[in-house]
Amino acid sequence: MINVIDQDKCIGCGTCFKSCSLDVFRLDTDQSKVSPCMAACPAGTDIRGYNALVQQGKLEEAAQKLRQANPFPGITGRICFHPCEKECARNAVDGAVNINAVEQFLGDLDLPEEQPAVRHTAKIAVVGSGPAGLSCACFMARMGYPVTVFEAAPRPGGMLRYGIPAYRLPDAVVEAHVARLEALGVSFRCNTRIGKGGDLTLGDLRRRGYKAFLLAPGTSLSRRIAIEGAELPGVLWGVEFLRAVRGDHAPTFSGHVVVVGGGDVAVDAAISAKRLGASSVSMVSLESEAELPAYPHNIADAREEGIDFQCGWGPVRVEGTDAVSGLTVKACLSVKDASGAFRPSFDETQTCTIPADAVIFAIGQAADLDPFAEDVAITPRRTIETAAVTFETSRPDVFAAGDASSGPASAIQAIAGGREAAYSMDRYLRGGQILANRSAVRETVDKDRLPGEGVLLSPRNERAVTDAPGFEERRQGLDLHAVLAEGMRCMTCGAKARIAYNDDCMTCFTCELRCPAEAINVHPFKEPLPRTLEIHCED
Repeated sequence: MINVIDQDKCIGCGTCFKSCSLDVFRLDTDQSKVSPCMAACPAGTDIRGYNALVQQGKLEEAAQKLRQANPFPGITGRICFHPCEKECARNAVDGAVNINAVEQFLGDLDLPEEQPAVRHTAKIAVVGSGPAGLSCACFMARMGYPVTVFEAAPRPGGMLRYGIPAYRLPDAVVEAHVARLEALGVSFRCNTRIGKGGDLTLGDLRRRGYKAFLLAPGTSLSRRIAIEGAELPGVLWGVEFLRAVRGDHAPTFSGHVVVVGGGDVAVDAAISAKRLGASSVSMVSLESEAELPAYPHNIADAREEGIDFQCGWGPVRVEGTDAVSGLTVKACLSVKDASGAFRPSFDETQTCTIPADAVIFAIGQAADLDPFAEDVAITPRRTIETAAVTFETSRPDVFAAGDASSGPASAIQAIAGGREAAYSMDRYLRGGQILANRSAVRETVDKDRLPGEGVLLSPRNERAVTDAPGFEERRQGLDLHAVLAEGMRCMTCGAKARIAYNDDCMTCFTCELRCPAEAINVHPFKEPLPRTLEIHCED
């Protein structure tokens, strides 16, 4: 039998649990210090905890634990930039756990939301149905509040539906998550603009009995620059172009398309243009190749699609008389000044003209905040002014989250913001201290206590990429066997092993021999004889 596990030595790698054929061990993942992947996740998802459940084959429980912090894993499992994997301790062994793919698999499980045990009467209005708005609606509904989400577009989803191409995030995935919210009691009113000049103002909603509001209109506009030739047919703007692609007004292309910009919207625009018939597509960016702001995995996707990158150039003018014929650019020497501020400098003598049949400018996003300018304070950089941590605005009953509050950011950051805003709204409505116990940051497991040395090698499972036509989803999810294998690759950093079923131990010594931390001591005998056993000996 097992004598002891030295908890001071145990690093939580799970080798004992994974190597024991009689299932003697369990892992306690709820510890004071978080794993590096958990610390890197903007939503603070309990990656360690749900992977420990995957290791036991408890997939539904794993999905429920995942959804405690992130209610939309089927979405983020497809579009998140997964900073967790960059920090995964397994990088030092044989490659990071494919956390994003496991998240997608668990998110695609058709599990209903648990109905709240308490029902409140205070009505909640959420303006905008992007990731922040949907997240806030979900958490408020989980707490028992009646929630109505107001959306200006014909269907819910915001930028998830209208800003991200379907080959990355299919409509069916967004609809499945919306359906779960509806089953939880959330109501959606689409084709309804809120704010000054819209269908209803915040004042109208107050008069209709709404007690708290979340503003999450997103960044639904393209940032525009004054450039010669911008009025020519064939000049498009990134956000509006992607919205048209997801709607019923997708343009078609022939010939060469130039996309100006180096971010993720520019990458999506470039790949979309290629799939809409362009014979070739070039991306022109101020930044050098190493400085491109788009996430590396999106840049890799663009290269696989045959997108050409022209880095270190800035636009001068769009060429053409009755239609676009090209884009003249000049060399960019630097993007930022000595203080780090965005202030490009150019070599005006070094120019060239890139032939083009269409030009798409994708150089940034902006929020349409004019409808709310009389309701809340707006910052000089055209975002809604909010308090850190609590997401309060200048009006006590109005909160804001998502890109309209933070500026353009990732979907998982918006989801986390919507969640925290919901917690603040709940405290506001109940008369609680909104900031109490909200700013504490849990410590991360010390680097010298991370597993790695002595851990058995196991290759990473990757999602297959297909040649799906048009805008069908290209990256396929992992199957069950691969998900279980990835779960087993997780080293559950910072967890603690415990003996759950010591009577089942057959004293094989495998756990002691394989423990990288030498934390396990196995007794050399199965068990001592019971003290009450009477032994009869005949002479």
